Amino acid sequence: MYESYWGLSEPPFSLTPDPRFLYLSRSHEDALMMLHYAVTRNKGAAMLCGDIGLGKTTISRKLLELLDPIKYQVVLIVNPILTPVQMLQEVMSQLGHESTSRNRQVLVQELYKILLENYERGKTVVMLVDEAHLIRSSATLEEIRLMLNCQMNDQFLINLILLGQLELKPKIEKVPALQQRIAIRYSIGPLDVTETGAMIEHRLRTAGYTGEQSPFTPDAVFEIHKFSNGTPRLVSQAADNALLVGAMQKLKRIDGFTMHAILNDVPVEEAA
Repeated sequence: MYESYWGLSEPPFSLTPDPRFLYLSRSHEDALMMLHYAVTRNKGAAMLCGDIGLGKTTISRKLLELLDPIKYQVVLIVNPILTPVQMLQEVMSQLGHESTSRNRQVLVQELYKILLENYERGKTVVMLVDEAHLIRSSATLEEIRLMLNCQMNDQFLINLILLGQLELKPKIEKVPALQQRIAIRYSIGPLDVTETGAMIEHRLRTAGYTGEQSPFTPDAVFEIHKFSNGTPRLVSQAADNALLVGAMQKLKRIDGFTMHAILNDVPVEEAA
């Protein structure tokens, strides 16, 4: 809607987890490197935690982009509110093997056979569970842990990555056998004000902006950071609203006074 006014080829502040738009702050880069290390070194299990809107899902999509599809087959669980049997069925389905059995022992045997076939073809399965804090049952977490028992003498046949909000930590602590299996743990933090400005600049340039100066003055960035507390999702929402209002008012740049007024007059909904 405002792209042509600002000289953009696409929306720069979409809330979809497009890895092209991921700004790698120090914290985000460290998180990505640690997850990549966990998978490529076959560590078995890793966990990334953080508050709402900090970019965990986008980091995971960037990780998947980095993985060689010849070496890795990905299982992506985006709705983890599943029973143990449903979890096994979903994993098998994404691996291309539908099973109508509801017998857990049969499902486990079938899954092990599938993982072994992948291993013999030189391919490792990566199971990424997004929103893992929503898992309701300790039995489901225990089932996920038992998947890690599928291993050869020299490597795991499946690598597990858990992404979730901070309440995931106490849930994992209630399943000690799983907690002990998690070799890599990282908690992501918010952006500082400098990183907030760099994130806005990165997303604008990725969307095709070629201007010498950012549409946002340093004072405007300060207002966005103060409002968002450095949460990337809220930074994006605030910047998106500002570009829309700026185009409607035919502004050349968005300064701190304008940004402050926009944040007061155009509420930004905090996404859950």
